[in-house]
Order: sequence, then structure tokens, then C-alpha cells
Amino acid sequence: MKARFGFYCIGLLALSLGVSLIIKGELGAAPWDALAVGESNLFHLSIGTCIFMNGCILICINALLLKESIQWLAAFSIFIIGMMVDYWISMGLTFLEPAGFPQQLILVITGILLLGIGISIYLQAKLPSSPMDTFMVAIHRRFGLNLRNSRLLNEAIAITLAMMFHGAVGIGTVIVACTLGFIIHIFYPIMERMYGKWS
Repeated sequence: MKARFGFYCIGLLALSLGVSLIIKGELGAAPWDALAVGESNLFHLSIGTCIFMNGCILICINALLLKESIQWLAAFSIFIIGMMVDYWISMGLTFLEPAGFPQQLILVITGILLLGIGISIYLQAKLPSSPMDTFMVAIHRRFGLNLRNSRLLNEAIAITLAMMFHGAVGIGTVIVACTLGFIIHIFYPIMERMYGKWS
């Protein structure tokens, strides 16, 4: 149980830091995070608060699509992620002010690596996953699409909403969408073996 909880916390920590670095790069955030940035600017709320609100809405949508009861425990993970993103952006990473495209790109690439590693770590705990990830599975099961197309539809919906809310959509968004799955594919089995040893 200690290993399970430890992996969960470390994974969420790395994930939230990755999200924050990508946002700080100002080249465009991951699709759902880009939406949160747009909502933050529009409604004058913190980015973390908007991440949490979107997560709660998706929890309800996922329950409808999967025809299951609402998994409120999933709100805990998205609450922690939102809170930690607010910490990194408002306090932990205030010293990071990229000057020029090369530094921005370094932040985005570092953020994507941390995001992929964080997801690979926290999924080992087998606790309720992020509502954004569950939404992909819900689309897959409800409409019979394969996981690749479900992921593409998931991100297309998020990007469309982000553009409607004037979110942080840019080249960074495209880079995240094209590379995140590959990074998770590499690191997930590594973290799975590590979790097996520790547990």
C-alpha cells in the first residue's frame, strides 16, 4: 500500500510539474490544459480551478457515456493536479521566464517528458485516473472507436473548446498531441517493472 500511494503522489507531482512547464513555455498547452488557460483568462479564475471544474464536468459526462455511477473519487486526483498546477505557476516556477523560442521549446519538451513520466507512474497505483483520460476510454466503449481514434477525438474536442475560449493553442499543443502517447508507451512498462519490485 505504501508503494501504491507513493507512486500515486510522485506521479501526480511530476504530471502537474510537466503541465506547468508546458504552460510556462507559452507555445501552447496540452489540449485540455489549453482550455483551462482560456477559461482562466475569461473568468478570472486560477488555471488549477478551471482544470478541476472541467474534470468534474467530464466525470459526469463519463458516467453518462459509460452508463455507470459517478466516480467521485476521480475528482480527488483532478483536485490535487489543479492545486499543484496553481502552486507551480504562482510560486514554484515564478523564476522561469523564457527569453526567446529556444528556451520556450526547452520548457515544452521538458514538460512533455515529465507529463508522460508522471502519467506512467501514477497509473501504476490503479486508483481512479484523470477524467480527461477516462473520457477517451468512455468514447472508445460508447461509440466503438479504437483507442487511437478515441484519443484523437478526445483531443479534437478539447482543442475545439480551447479555441472557442481563446485558450493557449499553439505549436506546443501539436507537439504534446503528437508525442505524449509515444512517451507514455516508452515509460509505462519501465514504471510497471519498478512498481512490481517496490511492491
